[in-house]
Amino acid sequence: MTHIDEPLPLLNRQPGRRLSEVLRDLQAGDAARISVGDIIAALRDRSFAPLMVIFAAPNVFLFIPGSSVFTGLPLMVLAVQLALGRPDVWLPRWVAARSIERSAFARIVTVTVPYVERIERLARPRWWPNSYLLAERVIGLATLILAVFLFLPIPFANGLPALSIIMLALGLSERDGYWFAAGLVLSLASTALVAGMVFLGGFAVLELLFR
Repeated sequence: MTHIDEPLPLLNRQPGRRLSEVLRDLQAGDAARISVGDIIAALRDRSFAPLMVIFAAPNVFLFIPGSSVFTGLPLMVLAVQLALGRPDVWLPRWVAARSIERSAFARIVTVTVPYVERIERLARPRWWPNSYLLAERVIGLATLILAVFLFLPIPFANGLPALSIIMLALGLSERDGYWFAAGLVLSLASTALVAGMVFLGGFAVLELLFR
């Protein structure tokens, strides 16, 4: 297991450094590879939102075939822990030890951060629910559903759920209820889209079988 000093009772109620700053700091460094454990150790209780963005972003900005299979499962793990109210991320040692080349991580950050910064100019702590734990659990449950959608091999159905996760992560990072609400609305739209595609696909299969 990974262990990060002493656990905190809850996620920070006030936002710390902005998400774009956290991602740029992680991008800097001389090591050839960066591991998931390195990211978690650097972020402490702010690890949920940046990790959600890191794993969701390739499905929106990079369009790497098959990337959803590799990003969906880590997002499910993060979402379950957030929904359960964990103050920081726990991962098995074998997952924490997984690493990518710093150049690949830098590519994700380079592509993603400009969009994050544009949104952050409009984001600030406001209209956040009084129950911080409830809000975080709602985000966790929504992210879990969206991550399942990402994991399913449905062509052209990854972008909207991944974008929903990024919006929820930005709301969580900045404690901005507007982005939180917008992320939930887009999550509902994502659910309707994926459900519609699954229904149409199933109907087409049945039509072929019983023609």
